[in-house]
Amino acid sequence: MVSYLLCVDGSDNSNRALQFIKNKLLNSNNKGDKITLMHFVHRIENSWLNPISDNLNKLSNIEEEQKSKDLEKNYIEKCKKSFPDEIQWRYISIIKENAEDVIEAIKEQNPDIVVVGTRGNGFLKKMFLGSFSEMVLKHSPYPVLIIP
Repeated sequence: MVSYLLCVDGSDNSNRALQFIKNKLLNSNNKGDKITLMHFVHRIENSWLNPISDNLNKLSNIEEEQKSKDLEKNYIEKCKKSFPDEIQWRYISIIKENAEDVIEAIKEQNPDIVVVGTRGNGFLKKMFLGSFSEMVLKHSPYPVLIIP
């Protein structure tokens, strides 16, 4: 039995990573494999020093929460359509403020392998990892599979 942790963000790369795991699980004879889809919601802390900035941060947090709910609905629909009943899956949304929060959330799940999509910037995107995937690769205590 293998436990996969897939970090999702709705990007094409994240969706390719989900497709990779789907193909792996559906072509596997390993009954009991499971997948946890985890989305990290960025939370901006409010500052009592600057009320204008504080209001903008509140609006940003509300927008992030709505995006997270929409993403969750989308991935739940995909998983219901994609995975047969014998494959266990679940979706978790985690509020994070920094890289340590991400790694701590991953540790709490205790996966056999962490799967992330890569996302680079500009014309160099095929040569470099995105900052999130690079951070997970460097700091995860579990093996990390990066899907381009």
